[in-house]
Amino acid sequence: MNIKSVQSVSDYFKAMQQRKDAHATQDQTQLTSIRNILMRGKKLRTDEMNYLQRYDPSLYDQAMSLSMERQAYEGALQHSRSKADANYYKTFKLMQIAGQLKQGGSEELLMRTNSIQEAHREFVRSSKYASLRSDRA
Repeated sequence: MNIKSVQSVSDYFKAMQQRKDAHATQDQTQLTSIRNILMRGKKLRTDEMNYLQRYDPSLYDQAMSLSMERQAYEGALQHSRSKADANYYKTFKLMQIAGQLKQGGSEELLMRTNSIQEAHREFVRSSKYASLRSDRA
C-alpha cells in the first residue's frame, strides 16, 4: 500500500464526517424552525409534519395533538351564535389551558395557547365572524 492511497482514504473519511456534521446542523436548524412555527401558534405544512414524523416523533405527536385541538376549537367557533359566544369560548379554552400549568410542560402549553389565539385571530378576520351579531342574546 502506498502513502498516497492512505492519504486519499483519510481525506475521504474527513469529507464524509464534514458532510455528516453539515447534515446534522441542517437537521437541527430545520427542527428549530418547525418548533418556532409551533411556538407562534401557526399551522405546519404537510412537508413539515412529514419531517417531524421522520426525525422527531415526540414533537410530531405534540404537533398532531395541537392540530387536533385547534381543529376542534375552529369547529366550535363556526357554531358560535354571536361574537360574545366566540370570545367566551376563547376565554374558556385559554383558562382551561392555564389550569394545566400546575402539571408542568410550559412549552407545550405556550404552543397550545398561541395556537388557540392564532385560530381566534383568523376567525375574527373571517366573514363568518363579521356576520355574527354583536350581542349575547
